[in-house]
Amino acid sequence: MNYVNYYKQMRIILLYDLPTVEEKDKKEYAKFHKKMIDLGFHMLQYSVYVKVLQNETNYKQIISRLNNIVPNKGQIILFKVTEKQYQDIYYLKGEQNKYDSIVGGNELVIFGGD
Repeated sequence: MNYVNYYKQMRIILLYDLPTVEEKDKKEYAKFHKKMIDLGFHMLQYSVYVKVLQNETNYKQIISRLNNIVPNKGQIILFKVTEKQYQDIYYLKGEQNKYDSIVGGNELVIFGGD
């Protein structure tokens, strides 16, 4: 049995507000969004994305990769919380998103057949 320390495992939460008025801005937004998804982020709600990280080293690697893809305009905010803190999210309205309800704190999920 694998033991997961929910105080060491963490989530990085990314919030962004990017302009989409000009055509160039729309292209930069789309490029950033695609690369962010490619890095393993999943939507928590509009313009709020989350990624499971195993440790501080993974956190630093993601920060470095994100710095390479940020657009010139707009605002992007990151913060990290432990998996235990993330599990304590309280929903005032709405439901837990589908990704979190299926995956939870597991970075790797294997769906098997019969």
